[in-house]
Amino acid sequence: MKKFKEWLLLVIKGACVGIADAIPGVSGGTIAFILKIYDELLDAIDLNFKKLRKNLPFLIPLGIGIVLGIFLASKVLGYLFEFHNVPTQFFFLGIIIGSLPAIIKECRSAGKLRPVHLAPFLIAAVGIILFNSLKEGSAAFGTSPVAIIIMTVFAAAAMIMPGLSGALVLKILGGYDNAIRAVSELDIITLVYYAIGAVIGLLAAAKIISILLKKCKTGTYCAILGLIIGSLPAVYPKEFALNGEGIIAIVIFIIGLALPLVMERMGKKLGADDNKPEEDKPTVE
Repeated sequence: MKKFKEWLLLVIKGACVGIADAIPGVSGGTIAFILKIYDELLDAIDLNFKKLRKNLPFLIPLGIGIVLGIFLASKVLGYLFEFHNVPTQFFFLGIIIGSLPAIIKECRSAGKLRPVHLAPFLIAAVGIILFNSLKEGSAAFGTSPVAIIIMTVFAAAAMIMPGLSGALVLKILGGYDNAIRAVSELDIITLVYYAIGAVIGLLAAAKIISILLKKCKTGTYCAILGLIIGSLPAVYPKEFALNGEGIIAIVIFIIGLALPLVMERMGKKLGADDNKPEEDKPTVE
């Protein structure tokens, strides 16, 4: 039962990451960081088959969840963003802001903060704000197989970076609409090209970030914090107004704020259950 709970929780977390990865402006890496699976995910993404096999109990349920999340986003969230964009964006805004205290705590626990660590924070925050200001399709590559793979390499690398939205990168490069169409219509050939690019991008980005975390953990965490905070303006819906929908959006924002706390408590409870000593079984005479 305990293993099933762990498996189910990983599927749910994976679905949250998948949903976020499919939404322009929302970062799957941020959600993974919030759900405390980021470091484990980086460690698990490796070409070392022995290590990969060892991490399968983590990767399989998480992968199932991510795929389910992407399909859910392409079907349900397409409707929500078209007809209820403000409340939907406010929900994700709430999740990100609600997770900031935990992320700051994580940043402090990585090592002693010094004035020098302000530099990676500011560079990352300003960089993501400037990047998010780019217009959709401003660096369009086209829709040939090679173009799809190249675009997806960059988008997948962005997916694993907290604060960076893989979907937004794909939008700027001009491949987002084609990807959503392929998922919706189950265009297997096109999806294979996207999958090839995704694998290359994820492996490369995971390796680079893992090296950075080993060499300069505190500075890397500060940069991650800068990316997350710098991404907030891209998530905020500019059409927000204090009307009926706006009030609903604020309520949903509060729910989003509470969600990281609920997920953290679930994780702690599961961890506490794992550490409980087994009760002595009654002896049969």
